[in-house]
Parts: sequence; C-alpha cells; structure tokens
Amino acid sequence: MDLRLCFENKAGMRIDEASAFRHYAENYLSGFDIEWGGSISIPHTDTKTRSLEPLWQYFIRNASQACRDYLQEYLNRNPMAGYFVHIYEVDKGQRDQKIY
Repeated sequence: MDLRLCFENKAGMRIDEASAFRHYAENYLSGFDIEWGGSISIPHTDTKTRSLEPLWQYFIRNASQACRDYLQEYLNRNPMAGYFVHIYEVDKGQRDQKIY
C-alpha cells in the first residue's frame, strides 16, 4: 500500500514556499522513506479549517502495516507544530481511504 500524508496549516501558520515547507516536513519525518508530492486539495469534509485550501503532500510508497502503524503512533506522540496531518491509504484501482 502507499500512504499519502497531507499537511493542513492551522490558524496563524502558513508556509507558502515549497522549499521552506519541504525542509520543515522532511526534518519532522526524517525516520520515514518519503517522497515529495507537491500540493493537493482534499475533500472539505476531511479538513479542519478552510475548505478546498491546497495542502502540501508526501507519499510513503509500498508501506508495510508496521510502517503504517508506527506512523500513526508517531503522529499521536509527536504532533507537527502548526499543522494537522491527514493520512490516506492509497491502493491502486481503489478510492483513497482516510485512516488518520
């Protein structure tokens, strides 16, 4: 399975420069094998702030169940300052399923 991580900025936090956000996120996720995905809009029912606001995204390709579980535990234990993190499980030919 692939995992899509989407980063939604909290009120008062906004990094509009991709390279600055990448530096921040890649340090935060340094223990994971991640791939930059640019920006994306997610369904407004999934967001916590303004609807259809573009979010930054990363992928973890071919993630194991252990990786998925550890990622969720990591986010609960160590929330990213200034951002809500959404995780979607991506299976080829299937609709992305929100898991976090």
